[in-house]
Amino acid sequence: MQIFSNPDRDISTPKPTPGSYEWWYFDAISVDNQYSLVIIFYEGNPFSRRYIDAIERKENDSAGSYPAISISVYKHGEPIFYSFEEILPEDAEFSGATPYGRIKQNEFRRASTGPLLNTYRLELNQTMPNGDSLKGELTFESRNDGPFSHASDENGEESKFLHQWNLIQPSAAVSGDLMIDGLHQESITFKGTGYHDHNTGMEPMKESFRDWYWGRFHFSSYTLVYYLMNEDHRRSDCAWLIDSENSVTELNGEFKLSDIGLNLFGLKSARKIEMATADSSFLIQQESTFDDGPFYQRFDSRLIVKLDGELHQARGISEYICPERIYMKIFWPLVNMRIQYPGKTHWVQKSPRLYRWTW
Repeated sequence: MQIFSNPDRDISTPKPTPGSYEWWYFDAISVDNQYSLVIIFYEGNPFSRRYIDAIERKENDSAGSYPAISISVYKHGEPIFYSFEEILPEDAEFSGATPYGRIKQNEFRRASTGPLLNTYRLELNQTMPNGDSLKGELTFESRNDGPFSHASDENGEESKFLHQWNLIQPSAAVSGDLMIDGLHQESITFKGTGYHDHNTGMEPMKESFRDWYWGRFHFSSYTLVYYLMNEDHRRSDCAWLIDSENSVTELNGEFKLSDIGLNLFGLKSARKIEMATADSSFLIQQESTFDDGPFYQRFDSRLIVKLDGELHQARGISEYICPERIYMKIFWPLVNMRIQYPGKTHWVQKSPRLYRWTW
């Protein structure tokens, strides 16, 4: 996997290979830890049953035919709004010249950039068949220089990388207003700390890795970002401390996974992740599950980290995915309840109460 930080390349990438995908990921936690949110724009939805069907049929199997957006808002660790909608390509727009994406009436754009400041604005306007709706705006502001160097554009060097991770905003000041209507009614004046990255895959995820743990935590003047990936039958484990100046300290130590368990769908994952070096150590406890499915989990997690003899704690968002299980058709009826596909609405999604059972 190629890792870099380049805001100018936070743009749509040509994806000629069936099964390729691209997503723009934003998350944030409020300063009082009351609200959390995750918003993802997809050009090529890797979780789509329609996309997988098209790849197998070798018809209409380009990533651009399957744009989607997912929006999740949590209060005290419980979902109060959830939407995952895949749409027709004519209702979406992704720019190959500037950081911009639109899914129906939802969009992100880089609003301004300068020597020190990088600003993204999100406009959200999403209504679900069950009557739930979310409207609002969010601003993500951070330093313009990323923690990792820019990727080389010379001599086609990038072409050998089938997965690219562009870490744009490891830590951003997030503010804005959200209005949720439906069974849950919330007027949220949001202020907190957020994160934004951009992932591109040039092949189906199951061809790139078997599973993947990822997470980020903001504390004092640092952000901890980590990933543990089973890639080509070998473990690739990385963790970085990124300070307020975007200086990076790589943590090179042995990672330990423990407290392994199965969820109701037979997905096996660890609830504890530990790592220690001569100078530092951390423990991540994935305490409760925001999202618990047959191939993907999102956790409300706690970090305890020791640096220079001092202990720090933080709450954050972490994830686990096992992409091969996306292709297990026994789970597709469940996926069909969660994802709203164009031109067809599942009867569960029309129910104000039943749809919430799928969250």
